[in-house]
Amino acid sequence: MLIISAIAINSFADKQVRKIILAGADMLRFNFSYRTIAETIQWIKIAQETRWELNSSIKLLIDLPSEKIRLGNFDLKTHTVKEGEEIIFRSADYSPDCNQFVPVQTVKLGEKTYVDKMIAVGDGDISIQVMEIIDTDTIKVRMLNNGVLQAMKVLHINTVVNEQKLLEYYKQIFQHMDEIQPHYIAVPFINDSINQQIIAEIPQKNRYKTIIKIENQEGLNRMETLCQDTNYDMILVDRGELGVNLPYEELGVIQKNIIHQARQYRKPVIISTQILESTMNNYIPKRSDILDLTNIILDGADGIMFCRETGLGLRPAYTISVAKRIIQAVEKYKQKAE
Repeated sequence: MLIISAIAINSFADKQVRKIILAGADMLRFNFSYRTIAETIQWIKIAQETRWELNSSIKLLIDLPSEKIRLGNFDLKTHTVKEGEEIIFRSADYSPDCNQFVPVQTVKLGEKTYVDKMIAVGDGDISIQVMEIIDTDTIKVRMLNNGVLQAMKVLHINTVVNEQKLLEYYKQIFQHMDEIQPHYIAVPFINDSINQQIIAEIPQKNRYKTIIKIENQEGLNRMETLCQDTNYDMILVDRGELGVNLPYEELGVIQKNIIHQARQYRKPVIISTQILESTMNNYIPKRSDILDLTNIILDGADGIMFCRETGLGLRPAYTISVAKRIIQAVEKYKQKAE
């Protein structure tokens, strides 16, 4: 079972990367969604140096972002909200104080939604209801639950993908391939045409393995084709996106169907997002987390990707050690059952 560990704000330092490698992660994932290309490359270089110092064979994965509407930046990076609280969201890249307004990185925000619309933030950690369209750039929303808004998180409003803009951004990343030397590239499925263009732009593609990310209904509709496409070495089930882009109550069945299809075509499949999040605080994981990982293994997935657990959690190595214990227990059970 492949273990992929996301590297983010709380784990990019040499000390944490070292712990993650020594805990037994198989791959480090770097997401280009939340920082500039230069900042992300700097984090990759820190990991490369640690990897070389430890003489580790751990692999590096660069994760290409989809085009999404995101919250902007704010000084404290997080902002606590309460259920029923009303807040102003405004088109902007930055806000000095979220009590004044929460920035949203899109123009004419007021024209992209409507009163009473429900919108998920991030992986659905917070949901909001639009109460008023103040003007073309500004809306008033009501919080539907307690939680924390995080800078740069996705605001799930339907948007038309600017394919050429996205492709140009990917090209900027690809210009640094010799510098960052990844082993894997994760690519979101957008549509057949643009994905073919993305693949064509990867320099010396045979040097890298490519992972196709399933994030929405469009990806699900093309699953059989993607499983047979030799451009893609693995399938990644992005449960964070699927859980807000599709009815969440169907997610378990969707995951099982993807694993089943991938196994039919002998295409390795990775399950991502909210696998052992309880280990960010708990010593013993929640029973639902234990059972989730157990069923992922029993269903035949080939790997798991930790996101918040190792990117934002303060003890990423512990999450990996817990995963290894569960994996070993399930594999032992499978051997006995055979």
